[in-house]
Amino acid sequence: MTSRKGLQLASVAGVPIYISWSWWFFAALIIVLFRPTFAQALPDASTGWTWAVSAFFVLIMFGTVLIHEIAHALAAVSFRWKVNDVTLNFWGGATVYEHSSTGIAQTPLRSLTVALVGPISNLLIAGIAWLLLQMLLEPAGTTQVLLTVTVWANLLIGVFNLLPGHPLDGGRIVESATWAATGSRARGMRAAGWSGRIIVLLLFLVGFFVPLLQTGEVSIFAVLIIVMIGFMLWQAASGAIKAANMQLVAERMRIIDLMTPVHTIMADASISELVPLLSNAGPGDEYQQLPIAVLEHAETSEDEILVGLVDHSALSTVPRSSWHLPVNAVSQAVNRRAQIGASEAIEALFTTFMEFPDELVAVVDTTHSPHKIIGIVNPETLAGRLHA
Repeated sequence: MTSRKGLQLASVAGVPIYISWSWWFFAALIIVLFRPTFAQALPDASTGWTWAVSAFFVLIMFGTVLIHEIAHALAAVSFRWKVNDVTLNFWGGATVYEHSSTGIAQTPLRSLTVALVGPISNLLIAGIAWLLLQMLLEPAGTTQVLLTVTVWANLLIGVFNLLPGHPLDGGRIVESATWAATGSRARGMRAAGWSGRIIVLLLFLVGFFVPLLQTGEVSIFAVLIIVMIGFMLWQAASGAIKAANMQLVAERMRIIDLMTPVHTIMADASISELVPLLSNAGPGDEYQQLPIAVLEHAETSEDEILVGLVDHSALSTVPRSSWHLPVNAVSQAVNRRAQIGASEAIEALFTTFMEFPDELVAVVDTTHSPHKIIGIVNPETLAGRLHA
């Protein structure tokens, strides 16, 4: 099965695994770059065999990254967090997971656990490959070469991912430690972002000056790889800092300060009942006002549930003769599960957005029974307010 993410390879614990289209370029690049290394390590092998060994090394890298990402996914699943997918790409791989309201609460320790199982899996693979090397009856030839590169590849991936900076897994060490010390996950995110920027600067210094001091020259290809990796890491670290700064601003506010108040109307009410909620301005101007939330009652109570928002463009096309139609005929549906109590902490709002990305979140007044919808939080509007 194919999608914009790439080719779906399999599914583990209900989590789809994709191979992105960029991974194939990575595979071809590895084969070409490492073939001369295998030719040197296997001087008696034919050219065709060294190409085959290089291709097999790509499979080893594939398995290494796959195990790393599956470890992340299974750890998140064990906490009943929502894992969207695992994708292998040019940069290695990514596991996209979010906290779910039905899962175990996120804590610094649980977040750290999910992050660290990936590098630990690589270090375990390196250890197993090293033990197999010691058991070889003939410590030479293709098997010895492939086990050796497996040891070093997994050591490199494991140690590199433990570097303490976002977006590397080691960045979660910084984030979780700061989170535990300050009680603010946003401060942890910001600290991990800044440490990620420091990692990039150190990467440039080591990548440029160490070869220059050792050999007096720097490989253009090495420079290109360092720049590409550095750019990717810097962008991710900067994104974390930006998100953390917005969340820190929000932490000083209440949810009712961030929401947009709404008019409300029941979904089965007629369009004519919308008229009192609209102003008497000219066509089009009457819609520059508060959103109109379309509601239903919960099946087992009279609690209000947001099911949609009146679509003013659709409403403007309805002739007066059709005003007897129900309001839900001119509303845009929203996810009725995306809601939060008005008195909850701001942290809960960001957790809700993690569970329902790009969705409107209904703000519910839970201090009275039945519960009432008093506003909405639009992620785009929220970002604009916090960025201003």
